[in-house]
Amino acid sequence: MKASDLIHQPVFDDTGRRIGVVTDLRCVQDGPLRGAMAAPRVHQVIVSRRRTGSLLGYDRREQQGPWLIRRIVRWLHRDLMVVPWESVRISGDDGPRTVVVTGPAATDRT
Repeated sequence: MKASDLIHQPVFDDTGRRIGVVTDLRCVQDGPLRGAMAAPRVHQVIVSRRRTGSLLGYDRREQQGPWLIRRIVRWLHRDLMVVPWESVRISGDDGPRTVVVTGPAATDRT
């Protein structure tokens, strides 16, 4: 599976209620060796109610870009959730993917 298969996919909780869309993935580089480096693996899924501006990165670092755009994008993504990969279930192998959060999700602003 590629990251582009998950980005912008709708996310639901255990009860079937829509909680947002996948806006990004956080990876760690501790997978199997590929040459001299370890392969990355998905560690967390970033979920937000909106996807507007999410891939620009303005919601992640304080010194990123013009202050007005940064403030607007951070306000739009004020409800950003960081979900551990272990709490994510994905269905729909051959068609549109469905992402379901099966455990508690932590609210984060990083």
